[in-house]
Amino acid sequence: MKKTLIAVAAVAALTATSAFAEITFGAWLRSALIPVAYDGEDYLGGLTQSWSGAARTAVLGVNGVSEDGMAGFTFEIRNQAGEGINMGDRTVTWLKPIEQLKLSVGKFDGGDNGFRQGTGFGVWDYVRPSVTTSLFFNGDDGIMDSIGGDGFMAEIFPIEGFKVMVNVPFLQYKKEVHNWIYDSDAKTWKDDTGTEVEYVKHAYDIYKKTQIGAAYTIDGVGELKVLWTNVSNETKVGTKKYNDVGNLGIAFNLSAVENLNLAIGAKFDISDKEIDGGAGNKAYFATKASYNVSDAITFNMVGGIKLFKNDDMDPKWGIGAGVDYVVMDGLTVNADIRYMSETKYDGNGAEDDSLSFLIAAAKTIGSNASLGVGFEGATNGGGFSTFKAAKTDAFAWCVPVMFNLSF
Repeated sequence: MKKTLIAVAAVAALTATSAFAEITFGAWLRSALIPVAYDGEDYLGGLTQSWSGAARTAVLGVNGVSEDGMAGFTFEIRNQAGEGINMGDRTVTWLKPIEQLKLSVGKFDGGDNGFRQGTGFGVWDYVRPSVTTSLFFNGDDGIMDSIGGDGFMAEIFPIEGFKVMVNVPFLQYKKEVHNWIYDSDAKTWKDDTGTEVEYVKHAYDIYKKTQIGAAYTIDGVGELKVLWTNVSNETKVGTKKYNDVGNLGIAFNLSAVENLNLAIGAKFDISDKEIDGGAGNKAYFATKASYNVSDAITFNMVGGIKLFKNDDMDPKWGIGAGVDYVVMDGLTVNADIRYMSETKYDGNGAEDDSLSFLIAAAKTIGSNASLGVGFEGATNGGGFSTFKAAKTDAFAWCVPVMFNLSF
């Protein structure tokens, strides 16, 4: 995201002195116009996003940093076509009591703790096939998760290259709140279902969702990350209670080979076998590699497998590859194809596997925008994030027109 810098002088309200702060404005916008699509039975169309939902047509992001760099804030609001203005991905205040410690409170985005890592490329920037969201092609956190987290975060930098993070979700709501409504009679805020938004909760419910992570960068080699999420939980199956202790993630990013970006991740559910019949007790192994053959050509690859503790459940796996080719300055062609042995189908039943593909071209507009057009398809009821296939054996396709802007 590019940022526009404006230097401002903020006069302290309670003193006669003045302090200077660095204020930056930034935004990242994406809208997916679908002139035509086919779900296997009907022709469709719409205006949405890569990940479904209303098109993100306007965002205001403001970042403020004190002159000495020891305090600051981030504020975001956005407008999504058809839904109006709502809260953005983050609203955070942060302080640095010492250079090695950063304390933050507020609403964080999933990647703000620096641990989330994805596998997305190619079709991830267009309309995402649902086949890519059901295993490890889930883009944003395919290599390493980042869940929960709103509330308090402490980041510690004891030595160069080493970071420790603790994230406690004090700002954890009953449900995802999209629209807050002020009830003037009750004098309280409610979510869009009429349920009162709670700001103070049981301590146990807060701390059991703590995230704890550590990352170490080996100069000239790569970065190793470890993340623990969902500390302590309990699940009831029938009349029995089982322990759902948490989730462990390990990832390594190799940077030692010139022109190669390689990431390897593993995620483990630490819980009793009986939870969700074994489906909630699994291990993921995923990898993503990008290799720059030249300034014009980049090859991408992703692959992984999901294993279950339940011996009656077969492993699920997938693989994909793609290429980005810069035809000329400002014009890029993208193509990728992916196979998944597990299909995410929202109807009754599902096929065992699905194939998805993308062919697209994107043209740079000015210095910070682009317009992309593509053709996508998904077999065996794979469907897309924006619409599901009409039946399990359907071939679904769409023609997305992508509006992208960042500044």
